[in-house]
Amino acid sequence: MKVIDLDTETGNQLLEALMSEGWKKVKEYPSLAFDKGIDFDSFTLRKDGLELVLEWTNWAEWEIRGDDAALEALADRYALKVREERGTGGDS
Repeated sequence: MKVIDLDTETGNQLLEALMSEGWKKVKEYPSLAFDKGIDFDSFTLRKDGLELVLEWTNWAEWEIRGDDAALEALADRYALKVREERGTGGDS
């Protein structure tokens, strides 16, 4: 499951809102990367055992993946579009 169709400005505001609500940034695309904020950016946030990965590209804008419970809560709270993701092959 992932949040899709999130424009740049809304995604930036959502990132700030999440951090002000206690989500902690545990990983970030390196600030010295030549394309940070130009072609790509990424943040991993955690709160209460849940994790969200927010990725931005200048082509598709923001996308959010993570724990289903956190994504469903975000979608409900902020009226976001969610899409189910297919598995990558199973558990053999």
